[in-house]
Amino acid sequence: MSDKFWGTMSMLVGAFGIFRSYQLFQRGIQGWTPWLLILAGVVLFLMGLWRFRRKPADPAAELMK
Repeated sequence: MSDKFWGTMSMLVGAFGIFRSYQLFQRGIQGWTPWLLILAGVVLFLMGLWRFRRKPADPAAELMK
C-alpha cells in the first residue's frame, strides 16, 4: 500500500493514543501509563506526518543523473 495510506493510519492511531491518555488523566489515573500513551501517540503522529509528506523516489529522475 502507499505511504499516504500508512501515514494516515499512523496519524489516526497516534491521535487516538493522545486522546486515550487525556481520558486517563481525566479519570485521575496516575502512573506511567498515561505518559507512555502520550509519548507513543506523539511519536506515531509525527512518523505518520513524515510518511504522509514524503515524496516517493522517482526512478526516471535517478536514471537522468
